[in-house]
Amino acid sequence: MTKMFKWTAMMVSLMLTVLVAVNAVSVPRAAAADEFDAMRDKWKVTLTGGTAYNPLDPAIAAQITAITDEANANWSTMDNTPGTYLWSDLAGTAAADAGQLTSGHNRIKTMALAYATKGSSLQNDASLCSDILIALDWMYANRYNETKAKNGNWWDWEIGVPLALNDIVVLMYDQLSPTQITNYMNAVDHFQPTVTMTGANRVWECTVIGIRGIIVKSSAKLITARDGLSNVFNYVTSGDGFYKDGSFIQHGNHPYNGGYGIGLMKDLADLLYVLDDSTWEVTNVGIQNVYRWIYDSFEPFIYKGGMMDMTRGRDVSRYYDQDHDSGASIIGAIIRISQFAPAADAAAFRSMVKSWITADTTHDYFTHTSINFIVLAKEIVANASPRAELVKNYQFTGMDRTVHLRPGFGYGISMHSSRIYNYESINSENLKGWYLGDGATYLYNNDLTQYTDYWPTVNPYRLPGTTVDTVTKTNSNGHDQLSSMNWAGGTSILDTYGTSGMELDAVGSTLTAKKSWFLFDDEIVALGAGITSTDNRTIETIVENRKLNSSGTNAFTVNGTLKSNGLGFSESMTGVNWAHLAGSVSGSDIGYYFPGGSALKGLTEARTGKWSSIDSRASTPTTNVTSNFLTMWFDHGSNPTNGTYAYVTLPNKTSAQVSSYASNPNVTILENSASAQAVKENTLNVIGMNFWADALKWVQVGGANFVSSNKKASVMTSETANDIEIAVSDPTQANTSGINLEINRSATSALSVDPGVTVTQYAPTIKLTINTAAAKGKTFKAKLSYTAPPPGEIIVDNSSAELTGTWISSTGLPNYYGSDYVYNGVGTGADKIKWRPTILTEGDYDVYYRIPDGNAGRSTNAPFTVYYSGGSQAYAVNEQVVPGGQWIKLGTHHFVSGTSGYVELTDNANGTYVNADAVKFVLTVPSEIIVDNSDAELFGTWLFSTGLPNYYGSDYVYSNTGTGADKIRWRPTIPVTGDYQVYYRIPDGNTARATNAPFKVYYDGGSQLYTVNEQTVPGGVWMLLGTHHFLAGTTGYVELTDNANGSYVNADAIKFVR
Repeated sequence: MTKMFKWTAMMVSLMLTVLVAVNAVSVPRAAAADEFDAMRDKWKVTLTGGTAYNPLDPAIAAQITAITDEANANWSTMDNTPGTYLWSDLAGTAAADAGQLTSGHNRIKTMALAYATKGSSLQNDASLCSDILIALDWMYANRYNETKAKNGNWWDWEIGVPLALNDIVVLMYDQLSPTQITNYMNAVDHFQPTVTMTGANRVWECTVIGIRGIIVKSSAKLITARDGLSNVFNYVTSGDGFYKDGSFIQHGNHPYNGGYGIGLMKDLADLLYVLDDSTWEVTNVGIQNVYRWIYDSFEPFIYKGGMMDMTRGRDVSRYYDQDHDSGASIIGAIIRISQFAPAADAAAFRSMVKSWITADTTHDYFTHTSINFIVLAKEIVANASPRAELVKNYQFTGMDRTVHLRPGFGYGISMHSSRIYNYESINSENLKGWYLGDGATYLYNNDLTQYTDYWPTVNPYRLPGTTVDTVTKTNSNGHDQLSSMNWAGGTSILDTYGTSGMELDAVGSTLTAKKSWFLFDDEIVALGAGITSTDNRTIETIVENRKLNSSGTNAFTVNGTLKSNGLGFSESMTGVNWAHLAGSVSGSDIGYYFPGGSALKGLTEARTGKWSSIDSRASTPTTNVTSNFLTMWFDHGSNPTNGTYAYVTLPNKTSAQVSSYASNPNVTILENSASAQAVKENTLNVIGMNFWADALKWVQVGGANFVSSNKKASVMTSETANDIEIAVSDPTQANTSGINLEINRSATSALSVDPGVTVTQYAPTIKLTINTAAAKGKTFKAKLSYTAPPPGEIIVDNSSAELTGTWISSTGLPNYYGSDYVYNGVGTGADKIKWRPTILTEGDYDVYYRIPDGNAGRSTNAPFTVYYSGGSQAYAVNEQVVPGGQWIKLGTHHFVSGTSGYVELTDNANGTYVNADAVKFVLTVPSEIIVDNSDAELFGTWLFSTGLPNYYGSDYVYSNTGTGADKIRWRPTIPVTGDYQVYYRIPDGNTARATNAPFKVYYDGGSQLYTVNEQTVPGGVWMLLGTHHFLAGTTGYVELTDNANGSYVNADAIKFVR
């Protein structure tokens, strides 16, 4: 029956139809509204936007029109006297195509949404209501009920249909009879009764069970749904879920922040929102992790509103879910979470949302979202403060991904290994994703449509950053493959710069290569080495495959010569020193520098493809899509052996700036071999190094050894005149014996050292041992001083502390130390944080804590315990104090050298949360250090005596004059490096004592001889020898020998005064 016929029939007997419809489907609700009803109404508002909005608002009006048009389209094609189907294009059986079950219910949902949406011409339309109920009853009777057996894709039966059916019942609740509700909900419960899965699927399960629990008013089901989320909140170390480094994995080994991760967050956000402030509100402290995921697992991947494709898996092949569509989805989830997050986090999330929405000038958020989110987002844009541009280097070691964010651009690297699959292609999707995980690189700038319609048109054999065998591949060839190589990952330094690498073992080929990226301030250096293949096929490394403007007129310049400003350019070039591609919009130019000059191939072309060529599902469009591209690549020839490449990407530089850079580059390639790859950024004095073998290897700078590693490692250093910072990781994630580094520098002390790092030597070279067992590729850091440190001061921030249990990183409260602080919900004491210093000098230390500003939700008795040499002392701290940011003394305690002492804070406190930030240990430096003869080192024959008056302590010693064989050494323990006045003291002299007793001071860098007349009377006075520089520790000393005149030399005490 057509829609026109329906409308005609309705006009003929309008009153009768309305009366029948109302009497047939309106079910009186005898019971007063309860908490379940309130929650159901709350869920309905998330679907419809409620009734408080202005339907004439242009964005809302457009959405109402879209809702109405979609409903009419589905209604007009529906058979309302159904026999074997509701829609002719969904006439298959569930056994043949379970996806039709979900599609059918989703079509009914669009109709129900229009029926329930304020301002729609179909709102409360009786005829539409009647047909919706016909459709629901037909689906229940013929397709989806508790007697049916699952066929085809389980997802449709257990998740797809139940999600839609629950929403339909919420939208139509007052028009459904109790029997209808019972029937539909029995079907849902039959196929989804319990929570059993992981990751996004688990959240979907909980959502299905929870919303059904609201509908049928089952507290038990709501408890099941709520408690089922507890597993989702936990960080994982393998398999599906969120990792502490920000990675998200689904389907065992696939990075999926931008796919299943978004799906999880969307439904999790809605479910948490509907449960919030109810009897079934989530109280598990793990909910704090949800807020952390936004900072760690999503914010780094959202560039000006678009979600980076390298974490979207097979979703990149979906025409309806491109990067900015995906970005809009996670923005909606973050908006929802801001509605119930703690105030500081909510403010940060609102700032993010405002910045993304306003920065996305090509994909209007308000035309791609629901009415509810239009209302919420408009308020945020009007009132929130914008978030500062994120500038940081991220190494996502849990999924072999790197993100480098700089002012004006972002850069991504997609790798794979023996832990992470190369790409996913299932359900006829992502058919040509062969090289997505082979080191593919992504450059984001002001060209926000760069990746719009990119995937159906780009040459899938030539993805930027990849080194490939040009063998022809079939659809889905080699998907879901782990590499035989485990070297993939990298390290970050200063949280700003990074080094990444991947050992390539190409799928279906003998091709192998070592690939590295060095990510600095305004350049990315890409190196390749060990490129080897024996398959008699050409091997290529793709420098660029950039989508051009719609006419392909972007100017392409090489070595100052315009090569192309249109399509059809193709050339094999030699001696290429630099190249420049004009951007399609302002702020999207790209420069390329080729150290030493390179042979390079390039072309510009129009490429036509179809979304159906990469996603062959029936609903995918088969229409042609055309995009224009510039491609540049190295041709390594057939069967290369130990081939190499080197190029530098220079985002946002003009042609003149690239030319200038090429004549005076800021980078120096230190090595590009199969054993190591290393680059120095000269202006930053930052060096990145990838070591490819478990063998001792030195990287040189200026012809001199600089850093060596005995194991596979990714290493970075940052030097100033005063200190050096070292960052190191084990990208293989397989090293259980640790990494030994040696740095050809001398240091005086440690400013900060991560747990797991041991400084075994400071001079004449620096030596470190890094315990990488179970480190999962994390970056270890140490910062060492070249100069005198502050007097015995050691600060251990929360980022270097040992965490047990669930501690949430935050910047929500002001006046924290370093980059953040952590907090935890109060508990039983099981969750702990330990600040463990590396004590270089045994002694008494003043111990201080520092926390950010407090508030009423913080503890007033946070239990800090100092574990020192010989005991422990507990302190209760009031964390509600405002302002924070002050160093507050706990007490003074004795610590021995090493790492046995620490400060611990547990969650066993009152209030709601405990905060943990930084702890400081300050050596109580004595004003003077006295070494008496009784503490000195004696060599030869020295006699103890009290015969001469005015000695120090209990006695003095003397020796007959001789050849110098008899010696005494006064060796102090210097607490801090610095200049010290050195004094001697002896008893009264006489004529038998030497007049040239040889006291020699051994200090940092040398020695000084002093001759002393020991016949002086009276003695017992401290006499200055001189002032000298001493290193912390026991390397310095004063020595006296018997090589003197007279009959005897006296030795008593030495004093060192700072």
